[in-house]
Amino acid sequence: MPGVRAATASQPALLSGGVSTTRIYLEGRARPDDRNGINRVVVAENFFEAMGLPLLAGRAFSASDGQTAPKVAVVNQTAVQRNFDGKSPIGLRFGQSFETSGEIEIVGVVRDAKYNSLRDAAPATMYVPYRQQRLAAMTFELRTASDPAGATSAVREAIRRIDPNVPMLRVTTQSEQIERRFAQEKIFAQACALFGGLAVLIASIGLFGLMSYSVARRTNEIGIRMALGADRSAVVGMVVGESMRLIAVGLAIGLAAVLAAGRFVASLLFDLAPGDPWTLAGAAGLLIALAAIAGYLPARTASRVDPMVALRSE
Repeated sequence: MPGVRAATASQPALLSGGVSTTRIYLEGRARPDDRNGINRVVVAENFFEAMGLPLLAGRAFSASDGQTAPKVAVVNQTAVQRNFDGKSPIGLRFGQSFETSGEIEIVGVVRDAKYNSLRDAAPATMYVPYRQQRLAAMTFELRTASDPAGATSAVREAIRRIDPNVPMLRVTTQSEQIERRFAQEKIFAQACALFGGLAVLIASIGLFGLMSYSVARRTNEIGIRMALGADRSAVVGMVVGESMRLIAVGLAIGLAAVLAAGRFVASLLFDLAPGDPWTLAGAAGLLIALAAIAGYLPARTASRVDPMVALRSE
């Protein structure tokens, strides 16, 4: 019962079996150790080319890797580091039991790829050719030159012509699969952006109101300063400086709280540290800009007050 996934580019269809986990027995070793757990993926000979996985060493599979040919496998970079101590595994043999430890020869190494979890590191993986396996289910991967969603009907028709009795259960694209993997992260990010925006708005309104109230109470003082020769820029600088001092205290407290509480949200973040300096710098810069605006507006109003009117105010 095949499923079909599509991506963009021009490439013929290929076959991919499911992912399973097994242990390998290296030739010459009595038994595997805990690190020898490895994922097993059954693929067609054009799998690496179509999926954009470059071959780093050795060779890929070919049509000659059939049932009567010697059994072969291709491993990824993580498998080389974890199972073969970082040394070239080309030509080494292994099996899935002690009795068959010399059954499969490693003929190539490919770049790491993630296929189950985007959060976790790429797992140790070995790829084996489908011509040497028995398959109960399969998935066809298809690269298209245009929008992959538009190729669905053509794919269904092609499969119907080959065998009308074979059902095509699901058709998805790589982009859709990635979107589903990130669904939780996107909801969390949107919620954080919403509440963060509301917090910034409330803080800006509060700071503006506080500075406006402070300026109103100091109207008489501002009048005296201007009567004694202070110019408008000095008045504006004084009020904005007070606003900056308030925001500096708030930032110090806020940064300390963020660093202390960061470990509680670390599991919800993807590829981002709770104390990421660029993120903290961006948030601090935004708050400083808002504080400058919130302080400048009432300061500008105060600097335009007639000194005589300000001196008569209570």
